Amino acid sequence: MPKDFVGMQIGAISFVDEGVEPVLDWLQEKCGVNALCISALTWSRGNAGRATEGYPDHGPAEPDYLKGGAMYKIHPQYYVGSPVPRFEAPDPLYKGFDTLGDVIPAARARGMKVYPYYCETAQSSVRHIWQPGWHNFLDVDHRGRVATRPSLMNPAYQSWWHSVLDDWFNSYTLDGLLWGIERQSPLMDLLGGDTTTGFDRYFQEEAARRGIDTQRAIQGYRKVEEWLADVRKGAKPRDGFFISFLRVLLHHPEVFQWEKMWLDAHENFYYGIAGMVKFISPKLEMGYGIWQVINTFNPYLRAQYDAADLQRYADWLKPVLYDVPAGVRFARFARGWQQTILKDASPEAVVDGMATLLGLDIAPLAELPMAGFSPDYIRQKTAELIEATGGKVKVYPGIGLGAPSGPGGKAISPKDARDAVVAAYEGGAHGVLISRNYSEANLRDMAAVGDALKELGRW
Repeated sequence: MPKDFVGMQIGAISFVDEGVEPVLDWLQEKCGVNALCISALTWSRGNAGRATEGYPDHGPAEPDYLKGGAMYKIHPQYYVGSPVPRFEAPDPLYKGFDTLGDVIPAARARGMKVYPYYCETAQSSVRHIWQPGWHNFLDVDHRGRVATRPSLMNPAYQSWWHSVLDDWFNSYTLDGLLWGIERQSPLMDLLGGDTTTGFDRYFQEEAARRGIDTQRAIQGYRKVEEWLADVRKGAKPRDGFFISFLRVLLHHPEVFQWEKMWLDAHENFYYGIAGMVKFISPKLEMGYGIWQVINTFNPYLRAQYDAADLQRYADWLKPVLYDVPAGVRFARFARGWQQTILKDASPEAVVDGMATLLGLDIAPLAELPMAGFSPDYIRQKTAELIEATGGKVKVYPGIGLGAPSGPGGKAISPKDARDAVVAAYEGGAHGVLISRNYSEANLRDMAAVGDALKELGRW
């Protein structure tokens, strides 16, 4: 048994496709996995479905068309009065399968810990609307339209999550929870070409309590949206792109007041999740997964989320540090800004400049997609997070095996997997968490994690 936490993110589909016992045996014997982070409730194919970009060397090589919902047995007594008391995944593949009830006994027999994993993804394309009653949770965007994501200030949504946690921790023998932090504020939604959230009546009521002029804030977001639309159509502002963008924000300072309110709502929501978990039992562990866009790519989100704050609520952290796909992903992210607010500069200059601001030592843009980030990136970020939290929480870096890079990206190899684990421990890691999803990763790459642990004397 490994000396440290060796986790695996995994969805129900892998147990359905390959069998509970064979999957657990392989993970334990080849990778040293002693903790499962199971997507028992999700609408995101990336967190629980089969591979989204090519197929690995195990499991069916065909899409599963995930619709999502609860992939565990719902116990109705915990949802009395909830507008969404039934939310089982309608996918035929999961019929009769209880992801928690059918996996936990087999995991316990092997000495494995089990944590439900939920990631509230940023994209509005992840939709839950076929679940009866879900409309009661939905937020509103800055133009007053119903959004596809739930409102973090909606008391009914908060209460529903308390019901889910009550169900999980009273119906199953679990060790804690892994909660993925991935949502973005309205300004970043607009910059990414997505729809916004955070404007329903609960946000507007909170704005009134804070003395924020709601109409001025909404007008500001609309001006930002209009400015971005003009730029994407080819407009060339008289004073340049970045200066004219700042001018819009300067004349609508309520936007930043709203951004801070949105951030407070988001943090209060997942801090509330931690409080509920600890209320059920102080012995339960609270883990947070920190999105790579937050911890690495986006300077604005880096400013929003101070890792030092998490030490008050987390027992452990999983920073997403997928070094191999990071090259193409960061290049794609930087190009998005270069095509809008940083259009005054060339793509190469934007990548170089943002890398400097973010403290990244990376290849030039032309080489970046195939180069990826070096393993030293994992060492650096792991050490930074441990320092930021004062060593008060454990850090299990997310080792990205199989996470899609997109066209033109570097393919991962067993050596990449081995080097990532070594780098994590060089940075002071207390363990590692194999990510993003077992169904995406090749067996040879996962086995390389086990080999690296043995090489390091951690297994």
